[in-house]
Amino acid sequence: MKIWGAIIQKSLPILMLTAASVAFAGYNQGAQNGFRYGPNLSWRLMGNTPFVWGQWLPQAEGKVHYTWLEPLTELDYGSYLENSPSYLKMDAAVELSPFYGGYLAGLGLRPFRTNPQFEVNFVYESYMYYKSNLEMVTADVKGGGRIAETWNADYITDNVWKSDAADLDYVQLFDINVSLEFFFLGKSIIGTCVHYILSDVSTDFEGKSYDYKRNIPVFSRDFLLELETYGRLVFSKHWAGVFESTYYRTGYLRNGNTVQKESLGYALIKAGPHFSWYDGFRSVTLKFGMWKRPKKRFYDGSLSQQFLVQLEYQGYFSFPIHKRLSE
Repeated sequence: MKIWGAIIQKSLPILMLTAASVAFAGYNQGAQNGFRYGPNLSWRLMGNTPFVWGQWLPQAEGKVHYTWLEPLTELDYGSYLENSPSYLKMDAAVELSPFYGGYLAGLGLRPFRTNPQFEVNFVYESYMYYKSNLEMVTADVKGGGRIAETWNADYITDNVWKSDAADLDYVQLFDINVSLEFFFLGKSIIGTCVHYILSDVSTDFEGKSYDYKRNIPVFSRDFLLELETYGRLVFSKHWAGVFESTYYRTGYLRNGNTVQKESLGYALIKAGPHFSWYDGFRSVTLKFGMWKRPKKRFYDGSLSQQFLVQLEYQGYFSFPIHKRLSE
């Protein structure tokens, strides 16, 4: 409880000074076409890799996602979203990756039919690490670069699944996020979002662990701030350009004169083409990106290792009540 108290006390001023803004677990570039009022069931496959192996740990994820959008106006179920929708959102998803598997559940509200749009969400995430929870360095008061030595792909892949210390552990997260989105003609969109996330990992590593979904070391009880800016520029019925920038920052913890945990963070930006068909129920997105850690003792790689490419495929199941865009 003392750790939670210190975390909340230190994080509230940051949260209050942060400008608000995407929905559950990152920007969904296909939602503007794929979503309908009422039931929505989608699947998503995503993978990314750096151009040059080094610091960035490649990510891979599969997700089945159910979303119910309850309209706050008198609209029929199955209607596609207009430019300024208002709804109550109920979410549930199952996720699977090489490092973890679990589920999320949440509630969201977009109350106003205005432009820009305001939305608030609460999401609960529960995961199990598959013999992949590793002890990470989270404080380096001597400045010797020990964080950079462990916060890299080589250290993780040399130990995950193999080391006796790699545990099968449980993690849960509580994500409160607020977004602000502006819609343009043709369903183009630009938005910003802030997530405040409480993370709780069951680990014996003196509080040191890792968040594979966000690629950042965390304490066993920590908070994360996730700031997003995103957009989708529609060129035609099938083609659009998307971009997404994210900044992650973890908590800071001091016990007397001892720094138990530094505040770690990095920035990531991705952009690329988005192609959709079948009235938006199928889409492929190719993104090219770059990421950067702010301090030298957090990074000991080269510039070439900071570039990555990401491929996503997303599909929506068509329900009998769904209305086609041509109607």
